[in-house]
Amino acid sequence: MQEKILIDGYNLLHSPAFHTPLNLDLEGQRDHLIRLLYSYANQHGVEVVVVFDSSLQTNNRRFQARRVKVIFSAPHQEADDVIRQLIRQEKNAHHLVVVSSDQAIRFTASDHGARSWSSEEFCRQLFSPPTPAEPADSELEKARGKYEPDLSDQEIQEWMDLFNREDTDDL
Repeated sequence: MQEKILIDGYNLLHSPAFHTPLNLDLEGQRDHLIRLLYSYANQHGVEVVVVFDSSLQTNNRRFQARRVKVIFSAPHQEADDVIRQLIRQEKNAHHLVVVSSDQAIRFTASDHGARSWSSEEFCRQLFSPPTPAEPADSELEKARGKYEPDLSDQEIQEWMDLFNREDTDDL
């Protein structure tokens, strides 16, 4: 089952660990965050749901792209209430990670079997460079055998002659 990350949007945006360009207004900051989350979701193979408080500037109450879903709370409803409702409705809470520094939200997550990360903890992951997967030992041995052929001096000379190279010191 795919892991799902449920994010308290403005809590993350206002975290001291979140870095956003200074020239962006609130809508630009949200868009910046959504682009970062889209990249994160695709790199890590997770589904991301980010919830924001209602915005009169935004016509869309929901936005969904591959692996990322954006939800705005209804007018006169707080995003925290939407997040707690989504936690309670989650059928596979053990595959859910809730991102917020709000203790009430984190307690709700814990009470329903979900893990929680503070916004600062998530920012460390969000902004850390991706680590390439290490190849298994057998794959590494195959690659070595394939790309490090054991050539004799005569074979090297034949290749050098073929490519009209006289200097073999670079090898």
